[in-house]
This record gives sequence, structure tokens and C-alpha cells, in this order.
Amino acid sequence: MTSSSTSREVVAVDLIAELLDMLAGGAPTDAFETLLDDDGRLDAAAGSAPDVKAAVWRAMRVHVHIQRGRSREAGLAALVDVARELAAPHESMAVLLHAITRRARQLLRVDMAYIMLLDEEQRYSRVQAADGHTSSLSVGLRLPADGIVAAEQANGAPFATHNLLADERIALSPAFEEMARAEDLRAAIAVPLGLGGRSQPRGVLHVASRKVRHFTADERSLVSSLGILAGLYMETTRMRIAAEARAAELESRLSQLSATAEGLHEHHDLQAALMDVLLSDDDLPATVATGAAWLGGNVAVYNADGELRSAAGDPADVGDTTVLAGVPGMTTSEPVIAERGVRVVPLCWRQRHLGALVLRGPDELTDRERGRLRLLARALVVIMRRDPPVANPTGDARDRWLDDVLGDERGAPGRLAERASRLGLDLAEPHLVVVAKPKGDLLCRAKAWAGAYARRLGGLRGSRDDHLVLLLPGGDASTVARDASAAMESELGTPVPVGAAGPLTDAGSIHDGYREAVRCVDAVVALGVAGGAASARDLGFVGALMAGDRDAAGFVAQVIGPVLDYDRERSADLLPTLRAYFDEGGSPTYAAERLHVHTNTVTRRLDRVKDLLGPGWQKPDQALEIQLALQLLRVRELLEHRPVGARPTRAPDGPTR
Repeated sequence: MTSSSTSREVVAVDLIAELLDMLAGGAPTDAFETLLDDDGRLDAAAGSAPDVKAAVWRAMRVHVHIQRGRSREAGLAALVDVARELAAPHESMAVLLHAITRRARQLLRVDMAYIMLLDEEQRYSRVQAADGHTSSLSVGLRLPADGIVAAEQANGAPFATHNLLADERIALSPAFEEMARAEDLRAAIAVPLGLGGRSQPRGVLHVASRKVRHFTADERSLVSSLGILAGLYMETTRMRIAAEARAAELESRLSQLSATAEGLHEHHDLQAALMDVLLSDDDLPATVATGAAWLGGNVAVYNADGELRSAAGDPADVGDTTVLAGVPGMTTSEPVIAERGVRVVPLCWRQRHLGALVLRGPDELTDRERGRLRLLARALVVIMRRDPPVANPTGDARDRWLDDVLGDERGAPGRLAERASRLGLDLAEPHLVVVAKPKGDLLCRAKAWAGAYARRLGGLRGSRDDHLVLLLPGGDASTVARDASAAMESELGTPVPVGAAGPLTDAGSIHDGYREAVRCVDAVVALGVAGGAASARDLGFVGALMAGDRDAAGFVAQVIGPVLDYDRERSADLLPTLRAYFDEGGSPTYAAERLHVHTNTVTRRLDRVKDLLGPGWQKPDQALEIQLALQLLRVRELLEHRPVGARPTRAPDGPTR
């Protein structure tokens, strides 16, 4: 072996040793390239047994594999860190999505990452979160459900491109292309968000770079694994948030049920306490005391006359005169705030006013306390119904006497007068019967007002057949009716029809006076006068016929009975013709136009009327009677709710001519 050969062998061995040291020390790729470029050293080893240049190339390949393994190891370690962060509970889905996009950028060291989620019906997708974006076009961007469409992309598989805008495999929607150009996106990877093997992903994770680059297989695999993890944590987060919401809802319901159960127990205890009191001897004071203990504050009970019957609690000795003045105007039996810290509950049974409950306590009541107040009011109504003197020790007996008189049409006058005398009623003085007809929902309020109004005038209050009845001293029925109507309208805030009859001077005539007053108020209603007030005298001739000593049906039959009989027996139209004749001022021509018949037809019908009523039917005296009978018949038809001008089904009772 020559010395030159030995020298080349030594140089070769040194180079190989250096290569091994570089591999062992993890030298960068540049070091191997520098060694390849060192022609002097390589030439010095040329021709040696080991091919040094080939050895350098092999060392570089080994180096690449080692670096790739280290890079894969670092990527997997980073993926584990990502999984650890995403596994932590997130307060909302938006927070989780932002964490996924931020971690995706860091994992691949790209410029931008964003997540597109499908809607529930999968008709479109929307960018829900982004990281690294520089424009406002990304977040909230709405696209078709397929998003980026690649001709070679398998369903649900990851897709990568080195140049997004220049790749012919990709069909971009106009909106997405606008966003990509605004963000200057080039290289991109799109991976589905979902569990492995899932047929339809719930969304897509996109990572993109603003420069052209080729993603390695390891990078595509890494971001694909991130997509699977992200889909898993999105599902678990959704389930956790739904479970927390359900748990919160159940906890709220449990709290409500507990509060309701506690309230029911307390309500039951109060019911039991009130029942025990109702069964005791001293029920009213004990009931009021029980209510004050449960409600707190001062509880006072007044009868229909405004007299204090019982009170308990603090503060004591409180005057409620001002508060009670508004009770007759209340439209409900529910607690009403009269003034700050003061609540009033009208005590009514059906449509009868018994009194009022006044509570002076806290400014605000809970639903539970309002329920206790209503329960106390019902218990007091039971007591006041069971013991009428508690509600009205004197006035109630007098009012019951009037109710008995109105309900007993054939009552003995002597017995009624004897009862009236025992009650201190002087029926020898003239009295009037006043009847009002308030609407059903106003009757209780009207009765409460009427009790105080009648007592103030020295009269009585009663009710019958949904009518409010007053027996008042006086001799002018018209004036008393108008005064009562005005006072009632002022209290109730709405007009109420009123009728009056009298004067009456004995107990036996009260029922007849009531019937006459009812006819008057019915006439007012039939005439359509809102809040009208009238007596039989005010109604004129019609009113006189409605009074007890006149026979309205007999008058009609006496004046035009033959015409009514003729129409009924022959199905003729003499009555409509007669009405039209007088309504048109005695003109047959205008009457024919009104009836839509020929004038000759009207003339023939009037000739028949002449035969039935006599030749003088058109003279002033008889014509006035005929017109009054027609008007009375029209009023009666109105009261009977029959159409004016309809052919009668029967003749009025009474004699005929």
C-alpha cells in the first residue's frame, strides 16, 4: 500500500467519523450540505475503499428520517397538550371553538384557522369561530352546506391544496372566494369535525397559510386527528351544557315545588286554624285574631253599615272611614290597595254586600300572603252569613222584611203591618217603590251603595229577580227616581235605568207598586234610554196604561181588536197598512210607497179598515185613539223583543168591538 493510498484512507475514515458525530449530535441539514460542497476534503478521500460522497448522501437521508420522527413526536406531544386543554370544561361552545382554532394555528404554524358548522337541517354552513383573521368577512360567513367543493375529495376525507385560489380541483362559492381574497389565503387544509367513521360531520376545520406551500402527510394527518378530537370535545361540551341547563331547570323546579309545598303546608295550617275557630263559640273575634297573627299588622272587620265588628293586631285604634267610603265602588272581591300599606277586601255572598275586611300591614304582599288574605275573607263571609246580626244587626232585619213583602204577593196586609211596626217602620206616611236594573256584574256594588243610600233617606233596600228595590219615603215618584238614578250613576260610573211607583200608604200595596215600577223600568229599557228614570206619570199615556188600574191589552183590543182579528184569521196586512197610513201623515200614496204596493191596494185595505172600525175612524178623536193603540202595541212588541210590524200570533186579551 502506497503512502498516498494510506492518506486517502485516513481522510475517508475521518470524514465518516465526522458524519457519525453529526448524526449523533443532530446536526442541521445545512451542515451536511456544507460537507458535500467541500470538494477539497472529498477529493482527498476520493478512491478510498468507502465511497465518502455516497456515505454523506446516506447520512443525509438518515438525518431526514430522524428529523421527521422528531417532528412527528413534537406534533403528537403538541396534540396531547391540545387534547388536554380541550378536555377541560368550557363555559360555552363559542369558547371551545375559539380554543380549537387557536390551537390549530399553533399546531401547524399557519396564518389562519376557522371552523364552519352545519345548521340543524344541514342546508348551509356558517363560520362560527376564526383565529388569525384580518377582515370582518370571515366570522358569520354563510355558505352552502358543502363549503369548498373539490372534485377529487372523497366524502368526509381531509383535503389539502398548496394554492387555494389557483387549484382547478376546487369550485369556490362567490362569498368564500371574496373572503379568501380579502384574507390573501393560499395553502389550506380542510378536515371534517367529527368522530372517526361518522357518516356526516357536524362541521369543517380549515387551516390556511398566506403563502404557497405544500403540506406534508404528517401535517395532514396531525390536523385530521385534531379534527376528530375537536368533534369529540364539541359533542361532549354540547352534552355537558345541555345537562347543566337541564340540571339547573330541575333544580329551579325543585325549588319551586319546595316553596309550593311549604306554602301548601302553611295554607293547610291556616285552614285548620280557621276551621277550629269557626267551630268555637266566639268565632268572629277569634277569626280576626287568627288572621292578624298569620298576616301581621292590623285586621279590622266592618259590617254593611260601616260599623266596626272586630279588630286585632297592631297598630290598634286606626280609623278606616276614608278607606270604607270606596268599598261600594269596588268591582271585585279580590284584595284592593286603598292606600299605602292598606288593603280592603269587600265581603260579598253571591250578590249581597255583607261588609269589608281591612288589613293594615306591609306595603307589599307575597302571593302566599294574598292567598291567606283571601282565605280569611272567605271565612268571615261564612261567619257573617251564619250570623246575620253580625253583618247588620238592625238594618238587615228591615231589609229582610222588604224582601219578604216583594216575594209574598198574597201576604196578609195585617201581618205585614204588624211586622213593620215591630221594626219601627211607619207605613202610614207616603212611600215610593224605586226599582233599578243594573247589569249583572254591577249588582253587588249597587246593593252595597243602595244599603247606605236607603238608610240615609230612612228607607229600605231589597232585591228580587235581578232588580234592586228601594222603599223610600216621599210623594213624588218622578223626582225620587231621577235622584236615585243620578246618585247611582255617580257611584257606579255607568248609567242605570230606574223606574218608580207610588205614593203608597200601606204594606199591602207595596207588591203592586213594585210590579208597576218594574213595568216602568222595562219601558225605559225598551225605549233605549241609557240611564233613564221615569214613573208612570212621566211615560204619559203609555205610562198610565201600564199602571196597576189600567188594562193596556184591553185598550188595544177595544180600539183596533177587529183589525187584529181580521189579520190573524185571513193572514191579511191591515195592521201594517194602518201603521204606514198614519206614519205617512194620512197619505195613501206615500203609504203605498212605504209598503211597496200599488195605491189602489192601500185604498182597498183602508176601505176594509173602515168597515171594521166604523166610518168615523179617520176623525180626530177616534184617529188619536187608534194611533195611541198602535204606539202602545209597538211598545209592547219592543218589550216582548218582537220585530215591530210583525203579524201578531194571537189577539190581545180583552173585549173586542
